[in-house]
Amino acid sequence: MTNQRHARNLLGVVFSLLVVVGCRPPLYASPTPAPSSIAGDLIPGQAMSVGIHLPGTAGAIYSSIVALNASGSLSAANVTVSGEPFAGEDQSFIGAGRTEAVDLFVAESAAALISNAAGNDLVLLASLQRTQSWRLLTLASGEIQGLDQLQGTTVYVDGLIGDELPLLIALNEAGVESTSVSFVYAEDPGAPFDSASLLDGAVSAAFVHTFDGYLRLAQAFDPNTGGSVGESFYRELPVASLGAGLGIWASAASIESDDAKIAVAATLVGLAQSMAQCRDDVEACAALVADSGLTDLGIEAVAWGLNALNASLWPNPQGLFEIDRATLQEGVDAAVAVGLITTVSVDSFVNEEILTMASQYWPAGVDRNGASWVPLELVIP
Repeated sequence: MTNQRHARNLLGVVFSLLVVVGCRPPLYASPTPAPSSIAGDLIPGQAMSVGIHLPGTAGAIYSSIVALNASGSLSAANVTVSGEPFAGEDQSFIGAGRTEAVDLFVAESAAALISNAAGNDLVLLASLQRTQSWRLLTLASGEIQGLDQLQGTTVYVDGLIGDELPLLIALNEAGVESTSVSFVYAEDPGAPFDSASLLDGAVSAAFVHTFDGYLRLAQAFDPNTGGSVGESFYRELPVASLGAGLGIWASAASIESDDAKIAVAATLVGLAQSMAQCRDDVEACAALVADSGLTDLGIEAVAWGLNALNASLWPNPQGLFEIDRATLQEGVDAAVAVGLITTVSVDSFVNEEILTMASQYWPAGVDRNGASWVPLELVIP
């Protein structure tokens, strides 16, 4: 969309700092590197680069990677971890294709399996969200007051093809012919979510993640007050969560070597520590992201988004990264029911070899369950 191109241009400097396929510097400059035993024996035979493709633009979803690099916890592991936005269209799940680099993709199951149907070989290595974080918004001043009124409309999906799965299920339950609804996606998944298409009526509703798109909608500029329009400017239409949300995927071919396996396992170990840190000290983690120069959001906005992201991660009775096959299969079956994919068994795409390797090195004292976690009471700035 035109407005998204403007947003991309405005933040070109920010995203020039992000990692590109050919060069993967850390997301956030580490302090003076110091040896660390966090990864134990998980040290590949050559220097390895792990690039993590993330949904949306730099903000809360980048926090654990920024915190990981700021801590320097993998500095002695011969592994460099970086974050980058998804590419667009059919390039979304294409990696660097180099033996010294591994690409991980943080994505929903439906999007990854649609990519597999097109010829890719993605496997799920670990789970992230225990619940999905999608929300469907329309203008509070508009005529649409229920899902049944979306028949024949256009809805913006702030994600990849397949991410609309929960919405498709909700539309079917509301008696709406989903084929009558047109879905449009970001031209550039790495550009900040642009609220203009909803505000100017180009789309009737927007399907967004709470931790990013919802936040940006609430912060949209209000010319009448000179401030933000706020959450009350929108009407939320109910869309039930399908259970497990974002997971960590990789091309099966890219993780065949021992070095690749070790590098990814070490990355999971480091992320376990940094994600727990970003759960237990939201303000400090948000400050790291805001100070990194990667995001257009202020510290308070990043903190609000991180708190919302944490709500989809914790508490986690099974433990961060553990895969719930039953819940995963339910989501797959739902995607089959609405025609996004054909029947597939979870066993055909889940690969827990690297997760098992990482489990031998979880950092001492790191709580991967977060049983006592409760959300902070924050207000969108």
